[in-house]
Amino acid sequence: MWVGQALGPRVDAITADLIRVTEQMIPLNDIAADLTEMRAASIAENIAAVQYVLANNIDPATVAPPPGAAAYAQRLARRGVPLTILLRAYGLGQYRILDAAIGLVLAVPGPDQAARIAELLRFAGTYLDRLNSSMGRIYEAERDRWLSSRQAARQQWIARLLDSDDVDTVAAGKALDYRIDQRHRAVEVWATGTDAVRVLEQTRSLLSAAIPSELVTAAGDRALCIWFPAAEYTLDELTAEIAASGLPVRVALGTIGEGLQGFRRTARSAARAKALAVSAGESAPTVIDYDTIAPFALLSDDPGELADLVRRTLGPLATEGTKMAMLRNTLDVFLAEGASYSRTARILDVHRNTVQYRIQRITGRYGITLDANTFELRFALGICRWYRHVLTRPI
Repeated sequence: MWVGQALGPRVDAITADLIRVTEQMIPLNDIAADLTEMRAASIAENIAAVQYVLANNIDPATVAPPPGAAAYAQRLARRGVPLTILLRAYGLGQYRILDAAIGLVLAVPGPDQAARIAELLRFAGTYLDRLNSSMGRIYEAERDRWLSSRQAARQQWIARLLDSDDVDTVAAGKALDYRIDQRHRAVEVWATGTDAVRVLEQTRSLLSAAIPSELVTAAGDRALCIWFPAAEYTLDELTAEIAASGLPVRVALGTIGEGLQGFRRTARSAARAKALAVSAGESAPTVIDYDTIAPFALLSDDPGELADLVRRTLGPLATEGTKMAMLRNTLDVFLAEGASYSRTARILDVHRNTVQYRIQRITGRYGITLDANTFELRFALGICRWYRHVLTRPI
């Protein structure tokens, strides 16, 4: 195409003008401010490529991006600069070079002017579509690779913090952008429904809104472990937020710890709280705090002994079924409320006579004695709540 040859002497001027206009209209953010020279080189390479393709009648649908332009896109991806910044620059570049080419056509009067301009427009549309598609794929592939590599590095640092006897906490803090010499609280979050990735991300955002500056590590396809700087918030507040969100998740809070040892201890306690919640099944609360269930979370090493203790203490009351669960819950509340029928009725939202009937049935039919030390009873009831495997099947 003769227009491409005619553009040859104008390439330098077009390039300089486009670099100036791009810097004015699409400024790089602070993250990529040092890439100005690389962008200028990319612009020059792209304009030279367009002129070459036009001058040699090359099919624009077959053109690959210039190597320098591809490298620039990859660098932007690693810096976290949005892809839209790159695509806007290509749109601006197309406008400038197309304006110059159409100007050349208009400067040569003739009956085929409209046809030549139409041909230029078709070329520009095909070329830009090809370039945008190619650069988009290059950018996204590099972005995915970079994020994966970055996440892998974070996981390695976290693994060393949790397990290594010789870890540089200062270097780890810089790599993770998280202070190790502070008070931490670990939180285990796991999805219980579908679309786990979306649900976990929304839950992470919800938690981050209340407790900023978090450190996140994936614990699996359906779970996250998150460390937060220890913050002042209540279990009730967090439970209310999770419930209001409607998200199908469970949350287990670790105990607060300080420094490297606290970082490890809170992670272990959050994991134990999660294991206990999973053991309890659907009866477990949405949010569980290790500090409130620590005695039970520490009992997971010998399930056989737990089952024997429960059967010795509760007998037939430790049987599966809705009715037995209701009786155990009534007894647990009754003991917690100092054997007060009225307070128990208020908490369970039932009539006082209903509580009396249930307690009489527990003591009469199932032989539970309430006039002795009730610690063992409450302990056994707690085991039944958190360790479903200790319950016997109804005969």
